[in-house]
Amino acid sequence: MKNSPSGNTWLKTILLAAIVLAVYLFLSMVLTSWYTRHGQSIKVPKVSGMSIDNATDILDDNDLELVIMDSVYNEDMKPNTIVEQDPKPDLSVKPGRKIYVTVNTGIIPKVKMPKLINGSSNLAKVLLQNSGLKLGRVDSVNSTFGPGLVISQKFKGHDIAPNTQLEKGAIIDIVVSKKMSLADTNTIDATVYETNEGL
Repeated sequence: MKNSPSGNTWLKTILLAAIVLAVYLFLSMVLTSWYTRHGQSIKVPKVSGMSIDNATDILDDNDLELVIMDSVYNEDMKPNTIVEQDPKPDLSVKPGRKIYVTVNTGIIPKVKMPKLINGSSNLAKVLLQNSGLKLGRVDSVNSTFGPGLVISQKFKGHDIAPNTQLEKGAIIDIVVSKKMSLADTNTIDATVYETNEGL
């Protein structure tokens, strides 16, 4: 019995479909492997602390890409150096991975001078630290104020008003009242008495 033409056509169609499917699966595996670079990984080099130019060269040599994500000010580092990186050093990543970095601008930001007067010296230290300023010289003088209170705040020898814009890290000196001795009190009382007598 001879095969009918319709039977041969059906068989050829199935065979052709099988070949196309096999070719598609093969190409899919090859292309997917090529795209994801299956089995390949690179250890991320440490670039924090480096200049942007040096870090870019090192990442390029390792088939990685540097991307500046943010900028901050760090007084302990040179301008245009990398403060942080993500991913961290020694992590394994795919070739072509982007390495996000934070760069030191080198531009000192401005901060506001807080009000220290009438507060304690301990509070003044905390307020300065929270504002990004530093406590410098602390002088003590006799005063009719209670002991330990700030009676003057100075920057470079001059009184500095609250909310004045200063560079972060500026040094602020304060003058603190101290408890007067009995002799100091008697002197003030005598002065007041003499003043009243003269009226």
